[in-house]
Amino acid sequence: MPLDLIIPDLLLPDDAPEALRNARLAHAEKWLARASSTREAGSDSLRWVARRHGIEGALPVAAISRLGEGAEAAGQWLRADPVHLRVDNDGLVLHDPSALALTLGDAHALAGSLGAHFAQDGLAFEVLAPERWYVRYPGEAPRTVPLPDAFGRNVFGLLPKGGGAISWANRLTEAQMVLSSHAVNEGREPAVNSVWFWGEGALPDSLPHRYDAFYADDAFVRGVARLSGARVEPRPARMEDVASSAAQSILVLADGLVAPLRRGDSAAWLEAAARLDEAWFAGMGPAIARHGTVRIILPAERATRIATLTPSSRWRWFRPRRPVAAHA
Repeated sequence: MPLDLIIPDLLLPDDAPEALRNARLAHAEKWLARASSTREAGSDSLRWVARRHGIEGALPVAAISRLGEGAEAAGQWLRADPVHLRVDNDGLVLHDPSALALTLGDAHALAGSLGAHFAQDGLAFEVLAPERWYVRYPGEAPRTVPLPDAFGRNVFGLLPKGGGAISWANRLTEAQMVLSSHAVNEGREPAVNSVWFWGEGALPDSLPHRYDAFYADDAFVRGVARLSGARVEPRPARMEDVASSAAQSILVLADGLVAPLRRGDSAAWLEAAARLDEAWFAGMGPAIARHGTVRIILPAERATRIATLTPSSRWRWFRPRRPVAAHA
């Protein structure tokens, strides 16, 4: 009963703070040292899951995410996530949306005003979570830059292109005007001063069946699970909660490090990494005994590390341990 455990943002980018790169995680170091490791092309967790299920090129993140959230997903969809753009030197830099701390009521109010403004274009906005907004659109899809790829970057040069009769770059400017004068933004810091269009496309008819069960909270990953005919479960708190499963093949997304890294909160990342080490790596020995094979997938920009553990791995005690960052 093999288990694939995906842990995004455990392997850090080159520009991560030294305090994070020097972090020592005893259990993770032990099992990464004993694993048989290979490398794949650099990726993030969403792209890795997509490629595992045969999706190449631009990912229809919006439509698949809607399916993962239990919403109707027919037609063509974009994510239109609320963001904050801050003037930085000569450009506008996109900052982590989690800092907005939107309530569901405020999200509905803001998205409702956008929907009213763009109704004549046939754009229908919908909020499924405070930080996840969607827009259904007619006609040709634009070419967009995924939101995770735009964090911390100057958005000039990253704006939507194409899209037939709809000029999406102009619509983005109009959205910023609607939001800047909205009552929800009065006195709010940071303000919700833009949306980010991304994840265009329609829902695939089906996906190949790679796993019997998915344990994940991410909407896109849950949507992939449903399209592939897998059982969908919430992300468990620890490895032991997965070990009791009777499923034949399992994918787990342990993404608790993503939010603190995106918002640049080093202390929160270190705390989350320590919890992850105890929750997922401390119980690795019994998990290997139960599942037979455990693969630890560590997506990163330069290369994705695949660390494979089997029963024989438990006896490789002589291998030297290194900080997790050294495995990037």
